Amino acid sequence: MSNFIGLDIGGTGIRLVVANEKHEVIQESKIATSSFAAVSNEDSISLLGAWITKNVPDLKDIEAIGIGSTGPVNLVTGVIDNPDTLPQFSGLDLGGKLSSLLNREVWIDNDANAAGLSEAILGAGKNHSSVLCITLGTGLGVSLFKDRKPIRALDGQHPEGGHISVPNISAPCYCGLDACWEMSASRLALEEIAKSRSEFTLVDGRCDFSNLSEKTWQEFGHRIADGLITHLVISRPEVVVICGSIIDKWSSFQNYLVERLETHRGFSETKNIQASTIGDLSGAIGATMLAQYKIGKGARP
Repeated sequence: MSNFIGLDIGGTGIRLVVANEKHEVIQESKIATSSFAAVSNEDSISLLGAWITKNVPDLKDIEAIGIGSTGPVNLVTGVIDNPDTLPQFSGLDLGGKLSSLLNREVWIDNDANAAGLSEAILGAGKNHSSVLCITLGTGLGVSLFKDRKPIRALDGQHPEGGHISVPNISAPCYCGLDACWEMSASRLALEEIAKSRSEFTLVDGRCDFSNLSEKTWQEFGHRIADGLITHLVISRPEVVVICGSIIDKWSSFQNYLVERLETHRGFSETKNIQASTIGDLSGAIGATMLAQYKIGKGARP
């Protein structure tokens, strides 16, 4: 049975899984993205390659490697263009470089597409023909699937659906918007809300979300809804799946998200909003699927 490596590369952390062709996880590792800061991006990629081989020293059973990376990821050149939240790997063809280093085929796509792919095939969207996936993490990613295949923009690239304008907030973003959905409703945005209410505490180096007030969760749920409604009106999916590193707190903001959506007059778009059933591994498992099904930009040694 063939095995695949999946890398979920975010602005804060990188997760690696090895999974077989039945999508069963055999191995899992994670590390801070900052661990790969180096003198040059070429050196950062070399460090990443060394970390992969440290965790998977015998690559003979690995058929291919998939990468879901915070984007934009150019699906023609393979180059990541994200100096703001992923400077270590921006400006280079990460998949091509790793393919040469590790002597394996590598497929790369946007991390939201990887997470959404796993949810469309295995997770909360598996019984629906059209799935909109919202990934909440360091940033905010959006992906759309029809019959388990990603929907691209008209130029063939992945749409950066997290970078849309939202109402009634100041949330300036590196993308140029003064009120950007990603800057208002990501996990980092939730941390900023907590700080503004003196509710921010660290446990093991990460924000402790267990003691946030109902008012904070309400504001966060409303902020997610304020951008989500635009995607619902335009895309009209059967189901929306929320995933990412904040999903273990779904019950804290679910009702507030839905209540905000209900205030929109709407055009009969779905209010079927589900939490990821795969959890924090959705991006990494989806990355193995990129490799297995040859989705995204491929590179061969």
